[in-house]
Amino acid sequence: MLIGAGLAACSSQADELEKQLQKAGYTNVSAEADYDTTTKNGKKKKKLDDYEATARAGSCSVEVEQDSGDNDYVIETVNGKDVSYTNLTASALITELGKQGVRC
Repeated sequence: MLIGAGLAACSSQADELEKQLQKAGYTNVSAEADYDTTTKNGKKKKKLDDYEATARAGSCSVEVEQDSGDNDYVIETVNGKDVSYTNLTASALITELGKQGVRC
């Protein structure tokens, strides 16, 4: 029963991240829990790392990460280029990228 409760919590934060990004103006949002696999004493073990999402801001593809239990999200890549923006709306991201000569 504890396993089911843990999985429900994981999917709930992923769902919340999707809603948060959609509310911020991102489109085609898809979020999921990201697990690291570790080996200890010859046994593989999965551990929740964070939550990851892909989305669109205008015509740009965006990758977002959110730590477990956190409400802030970090935009990590835009069209494959490493960036680091926290909690920007899609329109604010497009504006910021436009200042750098990147069009979305």
